[in-house]
Amino acid sequence: MKISDKFHLEDIYKLKKTVLTGKTEDIKWRIHHINIVSKLLDENKKEIIKSLFVDLGKSEIEGLSEIFLVKEEISLIKKKLNSWMRPKKIDTPFYLFPSSSKVIYEPLGCVLILGPYNYPLLYILKPLVNIFSAGNTAVIKPSEKCPATSKLIKKLTSKYFRKDVLMTVEGDNKQSIKLIEQNFDHIFFTGSTETGKSIMKLASKNLTPLTLELSGTNPVIVFKNANLEVAAKRIVWGKFFNSGQSCMAPNHIFVDKEIENIFIEKLKKYIVSFYGDNPIISENLSKLEKKQFTSTVKILKQYEKEKRILFGGTFSKKKLKISPTILRTKLNETDILQKELFSSLLPVVRINDKESALKKISQTSKPLAIYLFGGNKKIHNHISKVTSSGTICINDVMLPVLIPNLPFGGVGQSGIGKFHGKEGFRNFSNQKSITFKSFLFDSNLRYPPYERVKKILKFIFRFKLLKLFSKT
Repeated sequence: MKISDKFHLEDIYKLKKTVLTGKTEDIKWRIHHINIVSKLLDENKKEIIKSLFVDLGKSEIEGLSEIFLVKEEISLIKKKLNSWMRPKKIDTPFYLFPSSSKVIYEPLGCVLILGPYNYPLLYILKPLVNIFSAGNTAVIKPSEKCPATSKLIKKLTSKYFRKDVLMTVEGDNKQSIKLIEQNFDHIFFTGSTETGKSIMKLASKNLTPLTLELSGTNPVIVFKNANLEVAAKRIVWGKFFNSGQSCMAPNHIFVDKEIENIFIEKLKKYIVSFYGDNPIISENLSKLEKKQFTSTVKILKQYEKEKRILFGGTFSKKKLKISPTILRTKLNETDILQKELFSSLLPVVRINDKESALKKISQTSKPLAIYLFGGNKKIHNHISKVTSSGTICINDVMLPVLIPNLPFGGVGQSGIGKFHGKEGFRNFSNQKSITFKSFLFDSNLRYPPYERVKKILKFIFRFKLLKLFSKT
């Protein structure tokens, strides 16, 4: 499928028509196409892993993780879809007796998926199986920043799917704009907040509903009573997986001043343990996207000039890699603490108490995740009440994105809408209400003239007022 300046709507019309025929309402149709996604993954693992390595330098494990998370989503949907699709009974007021109400979940139509570069397979196919679970068709636009993976997705989807079910469009940003301007029934986008704003503006012309999975400056708070060994290990893993190019990656750490030095040493220990003395040559450290690499090196050089690099700081322009780097950052450095770094830079901020960290978090846009290590239930409950975020994760990082039936998404600047599991099914469904009223007991009170019903209403209000005063 190619979008030209004189775009022909026939392609999208065919995809919409598939839904309008009613055949996608059938659970068999939905499971069949979800199974095709599963088959595509099973039969092309080597090619997928190779393309992810070419585009992003991802290790085999990182490549397999993208496949695994889609497969986990498929497994959950196949087990639960039948129950999700059942109509939901709704209580109807007694004065409307005899009547009944229910909600049914119908497909939206044709959904556009705009994929990101950091997980170019995962965030195409994972929302796709949610879209199929709701009985929709789709158009896919992979990221042009990952040409090998984009080309492979185009090749495989063309091979495994009919054109009236799924189509893939390749191209640059201009191609994306042309697609967004079409009359889709929903748009799913994963990427930066700034790009999300642009997409929302373009989509508003057709009032196209959106799911925006955006970025967030995900803070970590490490309390004195945390298991520092495990905390350091988990933070290093989550932060530097895919070189920090994950929307759920820890962005910066607030650490209690009493344990700061000990904790930094443990972070260093696990960086060396995971990536060796020269991380640039490690096959476990993926490369950065070109623009991201350039902007990150600029920050790195500034910190190097100020002698505030605590560990790491090496980079290779040829390999587009930056070693896992720990930066000394102050609480009043608003710029870096409000910026999603999306790289292998990890600022560490010394705090006197949790209130100073919470104040700084409240001054920034709502994050996708807040990570807490240590503390206690009282502190956890307090933080959950005084902060707003897509998720809170205690004693670990990245975990929420790994749980298939946990609603996933941001709030405010970090996203609009949720997906995964049942929430993904509901997100791509129209919740249609249906009310049935019997011909029996057709009371004349509902029809003009209204003198009789006025008397009844006055009596009811008087009775309620008397009841209220009797209680006081």
